[in-house]
Amino acid sequence: MIKCVNLILSAGYSTRMRGADKLLEKIDGVSQICRIAKAAAENGVTYMTLPSADHPRERALSAISIQKIFLNKRNTGMGASIAEGIKYIQDNETNVTGIIIIPADMPLIDSKTIKAFFKAHSKFPESIIQAADDNGSGHPVLFPLNYFNDLMMLKNETGGKKIIKTAKNTKVLKLEGSIATLDLDTPDDWENWRNK
Repeated sequence: MIKCVNLILSAGYSTRMRGADKLLEKIDGVSQICRIAKAAAENGVTYMTLPSADHPRERALSAISIQKIFLNKRNTGMGASIAEGIKYIQDNETNVTGIIIIPADMPLIDSKTIKAFFKAHSKFPESIIQAADDNGSGHPVLFPLNYFNDLMMLKNETGGKKIIKTAKNTKVLKLEGSIATLDLDTPDDWENWRNK
């Protein structure tokens, strides 16, 4: 039986935003963190890492049905966030065969994108599935069950690139434009993207 869930990474501190929060930036009146959470939740069970229970991001998500994983000011780098998320899912879900890892700061990832990963996992249940677009490889990335232990060993800022690089069963899911590679980390990034 195939059972896939989403893990959205949103526990970082937006240190390059000069006091603002990139995940609370709005697109068409909706914050980025709500947009990505809704897109994931429309497709299946969704978990999200967050810095703490009293963080403004948590309040922004009050109306969305997702499972929140609070890192409580522990290291919130990508690797640590992935490891904590995988551990939590393992402790709270049974029979999960795949986890789609989605960085929260990628504004072009939508419900259709995430749905494509669920379909791909059904077709290739033992393969890593990585998004790519016109600019190269990126996110989301779906990891099947046999890589969960490796993911739980990640630390600090080290993500899953090394795992993907050494894997022998990776499939590429081609997306249009810059869906898989566009992330917005600074106020200038947001302004330039909005003005295009």
